[in-house]
Amino acid sequence: MELISDVKLKTSVPFWCSTRVAIAFMVFLGMVVHFSQKTNVSIGLVCMVNHSAVEYNHINFTKTQPISTDDKCPQMKSNNHSDGSLVWSKNTQGLILGSYFWGYILTQIPSGYLAGRFGARFIFGGAIFVSSFATMFIPISANTNWIVFSILQVIIGLAHGTIWPCLTVILAHWAPKDERGKLMSFMNAGSQVGNVLILSIGGLMCSWNFAGGWPLIFYSTGLIGFIWSITWLFFYTNSPRNHRYISLQEKEFVLEHTQQKLSNSNSKHSFHAPFRAILMSPACWALFIIHTCCNYGTYTFLTCIPKYMSEVLKFDIKSNGFLSALPYIVLWLNTLFSGFLADIFIRKNILTITQTRKLFNVLGTILPAIVLIGLAFITCQLKYVAVILLTAGVAFGGFCFGGGFVLVANDIAPRYAGVVFGISNTFATIPGIISPYVVGALTEKDPNNWRIVFFICSIIYVIGMVVFLCLGSSELQPWAIEHVDNNNLLLKKNDKTTLKMTNET
Repeated sequence: MELISDVKLKTSVPFWCSTRVAIAFMVFLGMVVHFSQKTNVSIGLVCMVNHSAVEYNHINFTKTQPISTDDKCPQMKSNNHSDGSLVWSKNTQGLILGSYFWGYILTQIPSGYLAGRFGARFIFGGAIFVSSFATMFIPISANTNWIVFSILQVIIGLAHGTIWPCLTVILAHWAPKDERGKLMSFMNAGSQVGNVLILSIGGLMCSWNFAGGWPLIFYSTGLIGFIWSITWLFFYTNSPRNHRYISLQEKEFVLEHTQQKLSNSNSKHSFHAPFRAILMSPACWALFIIHTCCNYGTYTFLTCIPKYMSEVLKFDIKSNGFLSALPYIVLWLNTLFSGFLADIFIRKNILTITQTRKLFNVLGTILPAIVLIGLAFITCQLKYVAVILLTAGVAFGGFCFGGGFVLVANDIAPRYAGVVFGISNTFATIPGIISPYVVGALTEKDPNNWRIVFFICSIIYVIGMVVFLCLGSSELQPWAIEHVDNNNLLLKKNDKTTLKMTNET
């Protein structure tokens, strides 16, 4: 009878018109805001900086003429676009792009612990509110001093550093195991949509005469952040138990198939993250390493594609914005596809969870590595071939986001997913600090050194793939279930009794 009841419960709970999908949609919008604020500087610098003056100063300083391909590949200029007023060297621009990650790296582990103990509602909502407030002041700071600009970027990074750990906690509380891939891929797809919107629309804003053009990039992303944070605080709850709109059937279904069964409503008083066990776990270190290696490529693409489009491929700012966004449109689609496909593999027992994660991690690392090697030999004379390769390289990373390492923390330790992912993202933020500066240092003297940038990314991708194939696992770890049994049995009994009484009524 109990088996029949469970089957009936599963078939009677809708997916598309459910509260958990509504939660996923809100997170999706939050990720749109997060990444539009994260990426706005990379497109903003293209039109804020007086690149002609920077190049002139560099030539006078070095007393040598840099290698140039302008005769073969003239810059495609827009009639409505001219250089900005800020004379910041490429090294300074690299420091500005990296300053975000100095803040971002500091809040990963603390926020993972706090979100695991107190929930993600106020941490996620507060993070977007703070980052939006700081974003609104970026135009003023840019005209004051690049150091003030960088300080605001650090503040935004501090706020945004809490978001991914919150995302894994939300997933642990609201995503049943068989729906984890598609819900995570949908939520994570917001990051790609944020990139697409800011890179494409930001390029257009640069050419507008209203409010100086480029400041609109920061004012608009700040405003939508304020709106989202207020809506989030009103709609989201840390547990299905307390949500005002969820049905009893869906509540029971979500509680039955998520980490809610691992703890009672007072779990925040007994939440103790097993840091020693986490740091001694080969499965965790495999996650940390592939996450870090993938992020090196991701952050190189994220922060430097507009610069590559402008300096090497010679696209004007309008084309630059749209073409810089194009890879993220395809990445968005691949992330969604990968999440659904990974869930099918697991649900139909085609592959185990570990085999599924390894397969998608291989696809999400080796394919971008191959594309980058090809891209290293493309010149501006084949600029549209380069765009195709860039698009493919970024898009292939969607296999990792939809069915790969992004889900591993929830697989191996759902109760401590926020802490595990927080530690992982701390390591994985280091490339965000290093990569922009490396790109700036390598390409400042010779644009042909973009080839070296791509070779470095390829090697790092392969290292991450090999490590996860050897050490990676998505099996629930013993140290992640040591506090389960008593609360699990008690809550299971209470929740089923409540549902039964409701049905009888």
